[in-house]
Amino acid sequence: MPMRTPKSSDIRNGNGIVMCSSGSDGNRSMTDPAVPPSRGNIVVVTNPASDRGRGRSTGRQALDYLIRRCPQYGLDVIDVTGATRRESLDNARRQIARADALVVVGGDGMVSLGVNAVADCDIPLGIVACGSGNDFARGLGLPVGHLETSIEAILASLRYRSAINLDLGHVESADDGGERVNVFFAGMLNCSIDAAINDRANHSALPFGGLRYLDAGIREALHVKEYGFHVDVTYDDGNVDDYELTTPLLAIANARFIGSGIEASPNSRLDDGMLEMLWAKWKPSAPQALHVLAQAYRGRHLGNPLIGYRRISAVTISASGQGAEPPLLMSDGEIIGRVPVRVDAHHKALKLLIPPAVLRQWRHASHDGRSGEW
Repeated sequence: MPMRTPKSSDIRNGNGIVMCSSGSDGNRSMTDPAVPPSRGNIVVVTNPASDRGRGRSTGRQALDYLIRRCPQYGLDVIDVTGATRRESLDNARRQIARADALVVVGGDGMVSLGVNAVADCDIPLGIVACGSGNDFARGLGLPVGHLETSIEAILASLRYRSAINLDLGHVESADDGGERVNVFFAGMLNCSIDAAINDRANHSALPFGGLRYLDAGIREALHVKEYGFHVDVTYDDGNVDDYELTTPLLAIANARFIGSGIEASPNSRLDDGMLEMLWAKWKPSAPQALHVLAQAYRGRHLGNPLIGYRRISAVTISASGQGAEPPLLMSDGEIIGRVPVRVDAHHKALKLLIPPAVLRQWRHASHDGRSGEW
């Protein structure tokens, strides 16, 4: 009996409804060890509200393509996209026990949703990077802006059990044991001017992600504020320190890129169990700020005497009462709350699907050669 090709009418949007049933799997080779021997599920989350509604069309295209291709891999597709981000995250968490993988469609905000659904639970995440930033995917060498290529890479990764285990940052409110804030981040925690830039870019009417961040960065650099922080930090060598910072910039990085291609933390590794803290040592003039921003696009700002940069294992950040009140914190482009917070690294808390060719490059660069273990 030939395999049935699922149609768009098979989709029933909602809270974890199976979207397609592929019928017989008689066309699959049961002797191919790379092909799963039994049916499984891919749980998918899209972002219909992103990019002024264009995310709905992108999500629809991704789902249609997955429905056509997944039956050939013995996989059903489950759409758990909710009416809000919170609902989508809750739906994804409820379906994780049934999932062979979680696939998110969008930019870094959707990566954030994905890592908060699967962190520390050993379910792999696949990224269809088609948002405005795509910084996490870019830093890993994954396809960016190519929907079908991204999906084929995910399916190949599942077929050949190709994945890497990566670190995540974790931030929780320090005043209530994580009741107010309890979030994982893949890329960066933004605490200052970087958060203001991100927020401005999110509300920009400009058409392209890179242009939005560049415009937002220039506008914020022309009106630099100094924020007051108290930090209690544990460095990578185990030494601890606490001090006050009055600074326009304080950020905690897990990955290299932010802001649609700004290489804010060029020395960050995703498998070393460490984070990086960046800060400005004084309030720059507008020309100095613009110069540092230009350097950051090429990852050359760490040599600027304005910028401080340290590898850390943990830090607690609170308001000092000096300077301006710190703005709302942003994690991977999403507002998460206010200080005080404690931030640390969760070593290899994320299992990420990655194509075999990219995996070979990752293994070659890895210190211990074990980043690709399933």
